[in-house]
Amino acid sequence: MVEEVSSPTTTTATPTGLFARNATGLVRQVSPFSAYVLNFIGGHPVQPLAFGLFFAFATWPGGNFFLGGLLAIPMVLAFSYSFGLLTSMMPRTGGDYTLNSRILHPTLGLIGSFCQTMANFMSAAFFGRLIVTLGLGPGLIGIGLVAHNQGLIDAGNTLANSKVWIFIFGTLLFLAAAGVLGGGWGWTLRLQNGLFFVVTGGLALCAIIALLTPQSQFIANFNNFAEYWTKNPDTYHQIINGAKQNGVPLGAEFSWGNTIPMIGIFATFSIFSWFTSFIGGEIRQARSVKTANIMALSGITSLLAILLCAAIFLNTFGTDFFTAANATNGMPGALNTAPTYFFLLSASLGSVPMSILLVGLYLLFWPMLTYFVFLQPTRTMFAYAFDGILPKGITNISRNHAPYVAVGVTFVLTELVFIWSLTNDSIFQVIIYATLIQLVSMGLVGLSALVVPWRRPQLYQAAATKIRVLGVPLVSIAGAVAIFSAAFIWWLFFNYAGFGLADPTGLFIWLGGLIVAALALYFVARWVRARQGVDLRLTYAEIPPE
Repeated sequence: MVEEVSSPTTTTATPTGLFARNATGLVRQVSPFSAYVLNFIGGHPVQPLAFGLFFAFATWPGGNFFLGGLLAIPMVLAFSYSFGLLTSMMPRTGGDYTLNSRILHPTLGLIGSFCQTMANFMSAAFFGRLIVTLGLGPGLIGIGLVAHNQGLIDAGNTLANSKVWIFIFGTLLFLAAAGVLGGGWGWTLRLQNGLFFVVTGGLALCAIIALLTPQSQFIANFNNFAEYWTKNPDTYHQIINGAKQNGVPLGAEFSWGNTIPMIGIFATFSIFSWFTSFIGGEIRQARSVKTANIMALSGITSLLAILLCAAIFLNTFGTDFFTAANATNGMPGALNTAPTYFFLLSASLGSVPMSILLVGLYLLFWPMLTYFVFLQPTRTMFAYAFDGILPKGITNISRNHAPYVAVGVTFVLTELVFIWSLTNDSIFQVIIYATLIQLVSMGLVGLSALVVPWRRPQLYQAAATKIRVLGVPLVSIAGAVAIFSAAFIWWLFFNYAGFGLADPTGLFIWLGGLIVAALALYFVARWVRARQGVDLRLTYAEIPPE
């Protein structure tokens, strides 16, 4: 291939038109702790505990919440060790694209990365809507209810139901995420870790408040708060009785059939602890098994944190009440907001400053999560350019080594997908598409992990670990379980209506379009490079330069 040069800010073209990765700012300065935080963000407990989990109690009565979480652990480990062990073999920028293109085939690498990238655009679009509809809007309503301020309640309702305001705040969220990436790695990692501590601290504060609040005291406090609005001295039990009258099966007996979708609920929040794969060339000690262990630790600790906090909140609020409140039309019309843990705790405390604090700490979660999904497209574009299938101008960086071109392209494409999402009346259809499309990429990485010892034996023999279980390479076992897990989650979405897949046709249109686009890019790039005297097939036969 080509030799690296020492220029601090440029990339150097070769006579063939390819170029080496030279000081693009992607240097090994990501510490193990920062890698842990980055992997943790994708499964951070704040969002599933606020909105993503407790609806399952009414949707699948009798399903064991905690058993479902524990049974999701093998899935978390499978994806973590598939990505992590492969990344330690090939610590380069690009994540699934680099791994799959070198182990399977360049077309599969592109198909998988197109799916991964579009899933992140869709996820960011989803977050752009949720920061208003499940963040600012309900937050203002909750503060207004605690403060007895109708103006704040009206403002919250206006925000949550206005696509104009959703577009404005969603765009501001994307700009904030781009800004996090725009200051160079030093700035980005400091801000990432700072947001992590603040957001996690907010959740820990809520858990401590709940832990110190006996259920009887919460019931008395909540009734005292709610009576001003509902004119009912026992709104707590009114919510429970209303759910029973609406057919919500409270206190249902254990059902294994309804525990199975609980596994899927946890999996969709907890199996994304491998994002440092996209910055493999930037992580210290990236060639060691520590890479995979950090991914696994991030996923397991985030999942266990969800279970721990859920147990605390359920003990304080009461399982029947929390199930009833999270059911469809569970809250009284006079309390027209989502029954999030931070709203219920604010209502119990009756403190406006505490309500503002808890809402504010929750809202900081969204720029942190959006930065997280912005990172993958920028690094994938770099990997495309390193391989010569995108112009090398995409790797231009600023003086502080921020990839401003790739970040700008990511912002524009996210904004376009965001606009599309606003035409979809079902906000959750967007994230359902994103989840299922992303699983295609994750399944392909599982396939790479499964076959790497035999398809790329030299790569496997040079790996940091060659652990075998009953004679089978650990990386292959992880890959097989990852493939099964991806297929299992697809099966769940298609067989359990509660997951909300209302338009499977649209999903397959998106998938078909991504596959066609990926193949078109590969063959067009190959034709263009061939005219320049470069055989891209030889490029993919080699590990990319660091």
